[in-house]
Amino acid sequence: MKKWLLALGLSGALVLAGCNNDTEEGTNADTENQTEDTTENQENDEQKVKKELLSAQIALTNTFKPYQQKISAYKAAVSAEEPDPEAIQSAAEEAKTAASEASSMVDNYTVEADLPEDVMTKFEETLPSLQAYYEGVEKALNENMENADFTAAEEKFTEFNDQFNEILKEAGFPATPDLMEEMS
Repeated sequence: MKKWLLALGLSGALVLAGCNNDTEEGTNADTENQTEDTTENQENDEQKVKKELLSAQIALTNTFKPYQQKISAYKAAVSAEEPDPEAIQSAAEEAKTAASEASSMVDNYTVEADLPEDVMTKFEETLPSLQAYYEGVEKALNENMENADFTAAEEKFTEFNDQFNEILKEAGFPATPDLMEEMS
């Protein structure tokens, strides 16, 4: 009888150990599935943010490209091998008007993107630097239309570009654009 009780006790212990092990494996499998789901959701959210940021960048560059092209045309007229004073004067007038309009446009610009609130706030915080750039261009052209010094204005654009690129880096973009080149 003692042998039989010993055998029954050992069998019961094995059964309990086996059941306990199954429970742990089930818990581990559930945890792994939840981790995979969470990781997949995070990746989907990151891709969505990247897509929205790219869309917002394209909208921004398309909005300000016409203005920036006029400023670039002025720079090209001034730096021509044989500068034409009439072409410079005409380009300067257009660039000055474009800078003024672009500055006003920044005031009313709204970011049309479905971005998380913190990313949206950072994006909107870049806009004053862009506005300061256009104001600086206008000021430089008011001071000297024949050979405007855009140094201070370009510093503001660099600040804008750096701020915007920081947002892209935080979102996981492998490379960042030169927005001046994109708008020109």
